Amino acid sequence: MKFKNFFFIMSFILFFIHLSLLWGTEINITSDKMQVFESEGLVVFTGKVFGVKGDLKVWCDQMYVYYTTTPQGKREVSKVVALGKVIIEKGKWKAYAGKAVYFRNQEKLVLEETPKVWHDKNLVEGDIVIIYFNEEKSEVLAKDQGRVRAHVYFE
Repeated sequence: MKFKNFFFIMSFILFFIHLSLLWGTEINITSDKMQVFESEGLVVFTGKVFGVKGDLKVWCDQMYVYYTTTPQGKREVSKVVALGKVIIEKGKWKAYAGKAVYFRNQEKLVLEETPKVWHDKNLVEGDIVIIYFNEEKSEVLAKDQGRVRAHVYFE
């Protein structure tokens, strides 16, 4: 039962991270360099990338923002890939990973390369952490002989 409560809390906060990715009016991204590849529907930010949307903050070495253009000329983000020393913070939540990929159409976030996710003192880690926002569920996976780890504190 205690473990179930922890994963409910994880799903709840990840839901709010998802909302902040889709809602809101302003996204601010700073980096050392930005390249736009219009024909590929891609914007690449490199070098000390920092993105803010409300109280959601993302740091990484590189960020790839893939988009499509509607017939009306509006650009819609389809996928965001953050690479290299990825840190995501929102309120009491913090995630570290080497790679984070957000698939907008599937409403899925995949954290890879030694992901660790904290809420206060609580921690989960494994080889891959996947959050399925549409299904209100998450998975922590281990590869090969690896193991999933959870450190949960109850008061």
